[in-house]
Amino acid sequence: MTKREGDSEVLQKVLERLMYLDPPIKKFPVTPEDPAMAVCFLDLKDVCYITTKADQGREETMFMTGGKKAYYSNLRLSDIEDRLKEHPHFLKTSKFYLVNLTKIRGLKISAARDLWFEGLEDPVLNAVTNTYLAEFEKRLK
Repeated sequence: MTKREGDSEVLQKVLERLMYLDPPIKKFPVTPEDPAMAVCFLDLKDVCYITTKADQGREETMFMTGGKKAYYSNLRLSDIEDRLKEHPHFLKTSKFYLVNLTKIRGLKISAARDLWFEGLEDPVLNAVTNTYLAEFEKRLK
């Protein structure tokens, strides 16, 4: 390996680490609680997971924060995943979930993988399915 090739690899690793420390997308538009606002911007660092599972009869995509507060978006989970594909903290772990890897505080491995998140008492059941398991394990190392 030449010095130039080695420098390029080191630079790439530094850039990847910087993106992890300072993600390119920091806020995400969600439906505001206050009807006077057109849109509210949610800090992604506060989000534990994003799901399409209906909550309290709502069919929107739900953003759950560590403060047990739910926010909603009319976007489909696949659209949100596309917007967050460059965000190093978020990973699709099942057909129904995108999770913030920095908020996971526990994992139970059985027939499925249940996740516990900071600030939430109950686990998210079946949060990681076999289809997404390899990438999940790779990103947690």
